[in-house]
Amino acid sequence: MKKLVGLLVIMFVITSSINAQGGGMRGNQMKGNQSNYTPDQIATLQVKRMNLQLDLNKSQQDAIYKLQKNQALTRQAMQKSMQERRLNGKALTTDERFQLKSARLDRMQQHKLAMQKILTPSQFSKWETMNKSKLNRGNANGCINKQGFKGNKQGRQRLNN
Repeated sequence: MKKLVGLLVIMFVITSSINAQGGGMRGNQMKGNQSNYTPDQIATLQVKRMNLQLDLNKSQQDAIYKLQKNQALTRQAMQKSMQERRLNGKALTTDERFQLKSARLDRMQQHKLAMQKILTPSQFSKWETMNKSKLNRGNANGCINKQGFKGNKQGRQRLNN
C-alpha cells in the first residue's frame, strides 16, 4: 500500500511538472502567433485593430498600413537573422547587443514621429496611452522586472529596497 501511494505521488509530481513546462507553448498558440503571418497580413490586422480603437479615415489607414508593413518586414528580417545566429551557436557580443537595442530605440522614435504626423492630436494621445499599456504588460503577470520575480530571493530584496 505504501508503495502504491508513493508511486501515485511520484506520478503526480511528474505530471504537474510536465504541465507546467508545456503551458507556455499552448498560450502562444491560443494568442495567434504572428510569426506565421505574412507582413501584409500583420499590417492589415494591425490597421484594422487601430481603426477600431482610433476611428481612422481612409488616408490614415493607408499611411499606417505602409508604416506597419515596413515595420513587420524589418521585424521578420531581424527574427530570421537571430534564428540563424542561434542555429550557428553564435552569441551576441555586448557591443552587438548595444547596437541592436540602440537601433530598436531609433526605430521606435521614428515610428512615433511618423504616427504623430499621421494621426490627429487626440488620436495620437490615445495611441500613446495604448502603447504605454502594451509596454507595461510584462509587469502585469507579477513580474517586478527582468532580473527578479516576487517569488525569488532577489525579487523580494528589490521589493524591500
